[in-house]
Amino acid sequence: MLKIFTQDSSTVNSKNSSKIWDEQVKLVAKNAAISNVVSLVLALLLASVLWEEMPFLVMIGWLAYMTLIAALRIITAYLEKSKNISDHLHDLCGRWYLISILFAAAGWGVAAYLLFPENHVDQLIMAFVLSGMAAGGVPVLSPIIKIYYAYVALILIPLSVRLYQLGPEYHLLIILVLAFMFIMAVAGRRVNKAMISTLELRFHNESLVKFLSHARNESEDVNEELAEEIESRKRIEKELKAAKEIAETASKTKSEFLANMSHEIRTPMNGVLGTLQLLKDSELSESQREYVSIAYNSGESLLAILNDILDFSKIEAGKMTLESIPFSLEQTINELIILLKSKAEERNVKLVSEIDNKVAKVIKGDSVRIRQILTNLMTNAIKFTENGEVKIKLTVLDINDASIRVKLEVIDTGIGIPEEAQRKLFNSFTQADGSTTRKYGGTGLGLAIVRQLVTMMHGRLGVESKPDEGSCFWVELAFEILEQETIENEVEQKQDSDIVLKGRILLVEDNPVNQVVAKKMLEKIGLEYELANNGKEALEYLATDKEFKLVLMDCQMPVMDGYEATTEIRNQEKNSTSTHLTVIAMTANAMEGDKEQCLTAGMDDYIAKPVKLADLRAVLGKWLNHS
Repeated sequence: MLKIFTQDSSTVNSKNSSKIWDEQVKLVAKNAAISNVVSLVLALLLASVLWEEMPFLVMIGWLAYMTLIAALRIITAYLEKSKNISDHLHDLCGRWYLISILFAAAGWGVAAYLLFPENHVDQLIMAFVLSGMAAGGVPVLSPIIKIYYAYVALILIPLSVRLYQLGPEYHLLIILVLAFMFIMAVAGRRVNKAMISTLELRFHNESLVKFLSHARNESEDVNEELAEEIESRKRIEKELKAAKEIAETASKTKSEFLANMSHEIRTPMNGVLGTLQLLKDSELSESQREYVSIAYNSGESLLAILNDILDFSKIEAGKMTLESIPFSLEQTINELIILLKSKAEERNVKLVSEIDNKVAKVIKGDSVRIRQILTNLMTNAIKFTENGEVKIKLTVLDINDASIRVKLEVIDTGIGIPEEAQRKLFNSFTQADGSTTRKYGGTGLGLAIVRQLVTMMHGRLGVESKPDEGSCFWVELAFEILEQETIENEVEQKQDSDIVLKGRILLVEDNPVNQVVAKKMLEKIGLEYELANNGKEALEYLATDKEFKLVLMDCQMPVMDGYEATTEIRNQEKNSTSTHLTVIAMTANAMEGDKEQCLTAGMDDYIAKPVKLADLRAVLGKWLNHS
């Protein structure tokens, strides 16, 4: 089994292979720490769902196995991090930690085979759990691609065998499972290649820095000879230029990695969340509705984590830009209280607001980022408060005819924060302590993003807290006051969602799962549609059928992608008398600049996957006539 962990020398520079392998193992050990907890929690949740359906001894035996593996992983991880053991034992612990991950995957494979329920809803839940475990392994295990291949196979092959045994009616599901395995393997391979390339560049840069340092020392030793000194400096300048180019390449590789990760995760997430949205609107029992709600909320949480990581990366790379548009700060606060009310009620928390009556009705700033700051602070306050109160307080610090400076405070009666933990609270990937992460969850990016956004707005940020007495997070920001401006009334977009839209739609999508989700959503909205699998098919449809009112266009497709197809549509319109056809991008490309790329290609609007039914209806309603 240990042969699985042999480094593939064909893909790694032999000079740095040992360093890269050590870094790969460290990345897996670091990333898999949270996955161990998630695996155990999901095992307990799955057991609670199937408890009455499965034999007691089988369920207890499986739970005992999963718990034992989780404990073994914790012990092995602790020994691997210990500084009091030999290098040989340290290396052995690292390898056995990787093996324990495969044992955990085998446990899920056993569950797929032995615990596969007869109830269709329970089958759906188990399928989502198993696919989630397989998809969640991409960022965790892809540093060692062989581990990830084995991990996915151990989880999904037993499921395929079990589905085969259940009869011909499940054969289509077997094909979908195998297709999902292939997609996950491709995604893992792409992430692995990008990661290895990044590590190679990193260690190459370290060697180059050492070399430059040595060259500088040599130039100081031979400074008596002017000609040699000049030649040495020319060489150093050339190497510095090469180092800069390598660093820029590394930055580009990182951006490409994030874009690929975003696209590869958002594509299956669109299928998961879209299907769950449709399932929520169908006729379900109370227990079924609860299970679907749990799965949907879990998917939303995963998507929120992905968005946090992408936001943090954009800020870190200096690609985040701020808007300056009119908005109402008081209205924003009231909308957030309504939005978070249900989450607060789940924890018996009362949401209240206290707004200074001197605040201007309309100010100018980035309303989206202000909402993001307040949402992070308020959700944190709710998460760490039970049976208490969370208050958002708006105070005017200074005001004149042209500008206003305000203080926003989010005050809770929760667990509080020790003074020593407050100093590192706004650092990236940091929470008060390890137990906080285990009990309450989270990536530790929310407050880091808040700090970065407040800094970009030239504001101030702070916290006042004592353990068991609650916390107060405050932000001071300045805005421009608009005297004559008013907030646009968005009555049209908030009209009754039961209004049916008119027109035939051409849906251009290559992913089979996303095709099903999009078709069901269009049917629910009440629109007629035709399906094209790629841009070339879309052009063929449009050449023979002039009745389409709108095109929903995916961007990344085989044969011809959405950008090429849209450009060709616009060229044909220029060369003929045909009217302008509305093209809306519906894509998993959600990085900074992707929307602009779509508009530059000639598309009229943009909606990112995973797509919500309400958002799709709103975008279509913007471009189609109401019936």
